[in-house]
Amino acid sequence: MPIQLELIENDHILLIRIAGDWKPQDIPPAKENVRKIFTQATNTVHAVVDLKGVSVSLPLLQASQQVIGGEPLPNSGQIAVVGVSFMMRMIAEPILKLAGGGDELTFFNSLDEAKNHLRRVIAKER
Repeated sequence: MPIQLELIENDHILLIRIAGDWKPQDIPPAKENVRKIFTQATNTVHAVVDLKGVSVSLPLLQASQQVIGGEPLPNSGQIAVVGVSFMMRMIAEPILKLAGGGDELTFFNSLDEAKNHLRRVIAKER
């Protein structure tokens, strides 16, 4: 499946992995599943968007925006993005922030860095 969703860290982090073979028609079901996860959550859910498996381009960033964007998600926390080069970050940051990331959007060089950051955020929430 080109867009994989997995709750990790005792349902406090939603890991969103986008594979290289994603297509625009993959977006609506992923968006519906993301909304369902956040709506049913009993705690704040942070997101890690893992783009390491794809070539990051403007269409992909717009697709990511559609998956996490739109109406504000209930129970949403910070968004960590992994797998975006420095040059693409300059393009991605405004696009993803418009999707609702705001000041909660941070880029990381690895999945471990992103998860460690969110673990510290979760520990502070407790």
